[in-house]
Amino acid sequence: MEKILEVLDVELFVLENHPPKLRISASGNISGEGWTNPRLEPFVFIQPPPDGIYDFDFVADPPHQEPATDAIMPIGVVHLWDPLPPDARGVRIHVKHDSKKALLGNSEHSERNPSLGNSEHPKRNPSRFTFVDQEGVKRVVFFPQALDPLGAKEKPQEASFEYTGPEGHFVFRGAQITQQQTVVGTLVSVNFRSGATDEPSLDFALVLPPVELGEELRQIFKTMGILIHGRGFVVDHTGAQLTYETVNLEGIAEYIPVL
Repeated sequence: MEKILEVLDVELFVLENHPPKLRISASGNISGEGWTNPRLEPFVFIQPPPDGIYDFDFVADPPHQEPATDAIMPIGVVHLWDPLPPDARGVRIHVKHDSKKALLGNSEHSERNPSLGNSEHPKRNPSRFTFVDQEGVKRVVFFPQALDPLGAKEKPQEASFEYTGPEGHFVFRGAQITQQQTVVGTLVSVNFRSGATDEPSLDFALVLPPVELGEELRQIFKTMGILIHGRGFVVDHTGAQLTYETVNLEGIAEYIPVL
């Protein structure tokens, strides 16, 4: 195993179990293709760190053969820290040449908003969905609509959809995102490549089931995405015009109040 090249983002999610657990989602970059088994390796502490910041190495297994390209590729990992030490204030993720720190107290993901109250829980609809595939390579962040301050009278802002994976990094907004209600839930689809030239088209569809948050700020669930490949320019047009590549995804639905 080796440390990855760089870490770009670290997100913390406290799961309100007894005792609580911490879900750590990290994304970064690696040099070349073929890296597998991304994971966070915790440091071994003889005594708890005095500042409450626990350290992890972000590592992966290198390819068995020399990669065909040295292109920078995205990589991600989801780690469940169970149980969460009561003195923990955050984590520090180490990569080859630097590190990135995330604090529990600075993240809206880690604490309930006191303005919501403890006795009454208004109905909450998820305002952000985050998805990672089983290999930690593909990552999707979907906002059904942009966040506005609570009580704002203006028209809700447009939705946004961000995809990171071997196919590239794409950001879509508003009318670039298609949302269709189907028997399997909402089908959220975007176009990566139109196929206007001789290259085949490429679309991505996310199957988004209805998610009830209940009294929680977040819920974890499983779903799938579909990479939809067009045939491109062919002389013989007989046969199926599209092929489908399914991607198993682990998702987090979150309610994020903006004050």
